Amino acid sequence: MEYVVENNLSGLKREDFQKEINGKKTDLFIFKNKCGNEVALTNYGGALLTIMVPDKNGDMKDVVLGFDNIDDYIQVPSDFGATIGRYANRIGQGKITIDGKETQLPQNNYGHCLHGGPTGWQYKVFQVTPINEKSLKLTVESPDGD
Repeated sequence: MEYVVENNLSGLKREDFQKEINGKKTDLFIFKNKCGNEVALTNYGGALLTIMVPDKNGDMKDVVLGFDNIDDYIQVPSDFGATIGRYANRIGQGKITIDGKETQLPQNNYGHCLHGGPTGWQYKVFQVTPINEKSLKLTVESPDGD
């Protein structure tokens, strides 16, 4: 697998994913394997943007629902392809009890707390650490109580 950005199958453009959010820069990362399949991701929310694979006729198609620019990921309420955390799904009425102490969480989904709330990992800019030309590591700081 190799890292590519220009002339990718999805048509995504790096400049459409470069932005500064809270002092951290977002970017586009695309990897292509020896079979020609491509995977695109951004460090905003650790989101998987596209997976380009051949259909039954051999035509390359994207099998991931998402947007073609960072602004839509920021402005349109969705969790398309994102890394969800600290928890996934809903916490009923946004109430959780830990060690006998009840805590009220933000209610961002019809009275419930969904996918880490309004500041879940899907809204964070992950740090990118290149491993080699075939891989990278995305990390996000999530302190106790986040």
